[in-house]
Amino acid sequence: MKQNNTNTSTGADTPPLLYRIQTVMHLLDISHATVYRLIAKGDLELVKLGSRTSRITSASVERMISARRGQG
Repeated sequence: MKQNNTNTSTGADTPPLLYRIQTVMHLLDISHATVYRLIAKGDLELVKLGSRTSRITSASVERMISARRGQG
């Protein structure tokens, strides 16, 4: 089974440091285009891992979730 996130730590119980774009789309219930708009605004942090590979930091995703909770 393919995982939807990248766990960069050695412990199985620790949260991932980086997420795939698809995972962020699912976690925040937003579109691909919105993910990239949030990256452009600086609300999500993109990490380039290679010429065609990038991930979003879990810290920036957590900030987005916290901000959404604050709006309600």
